[in-house]
Amino acid sequence: MRRALVLLLLLPVVLGPALTAGPASAHAALVGTDPGDDAVVEDVPAAVTLEFNEPVTRSEVVLTAPDGSRVPLAVTARDREVTGRLRDGTADGQRGTYTIAYRVVSADGHPIAGESTFRTTAGRAVEQAPRQDETSESFIHRHAEHLWWAVGGGLVAVALIVWPLLRRRTEEHA
Repeated sequence: MRRALVLLLLLPVVLGPALTAGPASAHAALVGTDPGDDAVVEDVPAAVTLEFNEPVTRSEVVLTAPDGSRVPLAVTARDREVTGRLRDGTADGQRGTYTIAYRVVSADGHPIAGESTFRTTAGRAVEQAPRQDETSESFIHRHAEHLWWAVGGGLVAVALIVWPLLRRRTEEHA
């Protein structure tokens, strides 16, 4: 009985590191952007470019204007470079901070997401939209409820396996 209790108590200790493990370092990484991160440019460029350390696929790039609106892009990916070209007539020349949010799939099949910002000094003045920082949440924060259900289910499974063994042992000693 004591062994079973010790096993149940040790289960979270054993599973904890696996559930809180950080991302592997073998995934693609962003090595540069054009315009550069936190760069100051006069006008909105005709295209934004992201360069990675390895080839990427299934690229999604979203350019958000200072007022929070999305700027339509035509996105192409070639080898390690992803380019989002502004569609004709879509840039309305807002002054302020633009955000380039991206989500790509690295060569090993894992999705990579992040963002970069640049600021323009020319254009019409708009109220800067509050920044939504979705990419800063870890896997654990985004999926906490699912993980708690998994840990709880694991504990129930272990209890269902250990309980009959304990009953059989107590019946043998009785």
